Amino acid sequence: MEQSNKIRAVFGAGFAILLGVGIAAVIQTFVWQDGGALVARAYEALNRLDSIAYSSKAAEEAGLRFASASDTAAAAECRKDLSDIRELVAGFGSASRDSSQGPLLAGIKRRLSELLDAEYVALRSVLDAPAPERMAQVLADRNTTGARVQLHQTLLDMRTELRRILDERLASQEETAVRARRLFMSSGLVCCLLIVMAGWRFSLDLGRREFFGRVHARQGEIYRQAVELATDMVFRLDAEGRFVYCNPAALQLLHYSEQEAIGRSYTKLIRMDMRREVEHFYLRQAARNRKGSYSEFPIIDGHGRERWIGVNVQVLSEGSRITGFQAVARDVSERKRAEADLAKRFSFVEGIAATTPGLLYVFDLVDRKTVYSNRELVVSLGYKQEEAGDFDQVAMRLFHPDDLSALRLHHESLRRAREGDVHRIEYRARHADGNWLWFSAWESPLARDADGRVRQIVGIAQDVTAHNAARERLTWQANYDTLTRLANRHHFWTRLQNLLRRASLDHTRVTLCLFDVDQFKEVNDQFGHAAGDEVLEAIGTIVRSELRSDDSSGRLGGDEFCFVLPDADSDEAVRLAERMRERLNTMAFGMNGGAPFTASATFGVAAWQPHMGARELVEAADRALYRAKASGRNRVCVDV
Repeated sequence: MEQSNKIRAVFGAGFAILLGVGIAAVIQTFVWQDGGALVARAYEALNRLDSIAYSSKAAEEAGLRFASASDTAAAAECRKDLSDIRELVAGFGSASRDSSQGPLLAGIKRRLSELLDAEYVALRSVLDAPAPERMAQVLADRNTTGARVQLHQTLLDMRTELRRILDERLASQEETAVRARRLFMSSGLVCCLLIVMAGWRFSLDLGRREFFGRVHARQGEIYRQAVELATDMVFRLDAEGRFVYCNPAALQLLHYSEQEAIGRSYTKLIRMDMRREVEHFYLRQAARNRKGSYSEFPIIDGHGRERWIGVNVQVLSEGSRITGFQAVARDVSERKRAEADLAKRFSFVEGIAATTPGLLYVFDLVDRKTVYSNRELVVSLGYKQEEAGDFDQVAMRLFHPDDLSALRLHHESLRRAREGDVHRIEYRARHADGNWLWFSAWESPLARDADGRVRQIVGIAQDVTAHNAARERLTWQANYDTLTRLANRHHFWTRLQNLLRRASLDHTRVTLCLFDVDQFKEVNDQFGHAAGDEVLEAIGTIVRSELRSDDSSGRLGGDEFCFVLPDADSDEAVRLAERMRERLNTMAFGMNGGAPFTASATFGVAAWQPHMGARELVEAADRALYRAKASGRNRVCVDV
């Protein structure tokens, strides 16, 4: 392409040169024509000057004859010569108007006209009144004054100037001729060069066309062989969708011979339930003016077997009219089967995940969001699956505030987990209705990032709210008295030992109080065991309401109760025991259909000393209790 542009530029420059040469030749022609006309006028002027000189001399001679012999014929001849001079001068003036002769020639012509006019007037005046002697006098005067000499000198000057102008014009014409010859020779050389270049270009184009013709033929053969040897299906359809060409791979895949395939509509090969869909697809592609489109559909080959093919179709058109289609197809049956198997496996896994009795999920530890969760999220917590997204967004409203720090530490430990490790955690999550539920989760590594740290984990969580409630209920029943809701003897003894151990380390005070109901056996015997249970239940209510959160209380058995006050002295314990005693004295029992009665209690208080153990402290409080009973019951005594 670049070489072709250079050749075009050379030819353009050559034609521009030829055009310039032609214009210059035309200009030289006009210059030559003008110079020739000027030379012709110069020759004419010289001839007129010669005629004027001849007529002037003839008039002078005729005047001399007339003066010497009074010859009337000589007078007539003189008149005729003067008339000729007048006519020649008038003609000379019209033939010598060319401004190119210069101002000098114009002045000479004016002076010549004046001299000739003076001679004409002088001689004519004598000839009109015949006086020969007068003619001789006039001629003598003109010779004496030098008029004749001036006339001849003027004629000579004009001849000289005209000869100079004629020589200049002849030299200019010669130069013009030389220039014209050079121009024509140059144009001839350029024409020859252009002819040679045109011939060379023609031969080059001819050789190139032959070369590219051979290349195109070779490429066509290579293309034909490539299409014939291609492993993909290559075929063409006409505007009606009938096969007009099929390569061997297409015939082999379709299991048709070339005679059976050519002319057959491609829609007849498509599986029956897909024909309309495929036709509509390609009609839409053509309507949208899409030159290429891809689709996959099943066909039935010549052996009646189903195959899936992926077809890339290109529309062939002339202007706005569709002339046919060209397609390249490939057998994708194996991939379709693999996709179907994968879909079945995925459906199987989805089924397992959906029916797993628990919350199954995949959590991204880096992005901190739930990647997948099964339908148990809706069943267990009442949330939609799309609501279980970013952990940081839902943590504050979904998880219990007391469990957030444990969850974050749990996730950090999972980032360093090894393959096969299973981490367990229990946490509380808020149900959509606002209630808190306990979940027990088992989580394991699923995917790792580039540095080998765990990125995603898979976990399954079970709702253990009922289990924990049952466990807590059993634990409470094992540690607490169901009637008074106070700690039983074993649980209270354990808490007392722990409290004394902590007091020994912190060097704090501890006070213990033992008390029992006065004459409780008589209450049972007189008013029944239900009335006795009513008294015991009331005592449990009084004790729980009077104690602080860090205080401990318990029922040691029967009607025996106790409470321990950490960081308190015996005075504080006495005051608390007095309040409990007074509240019990003011209560009336047996109001539910039985005989009314009142109850009282006796209290014994002992302060812990560093050398005491739990048993020694209980014995000290028991001594104070017995002393209070010996003093008349319904009172508080302190061990001293």
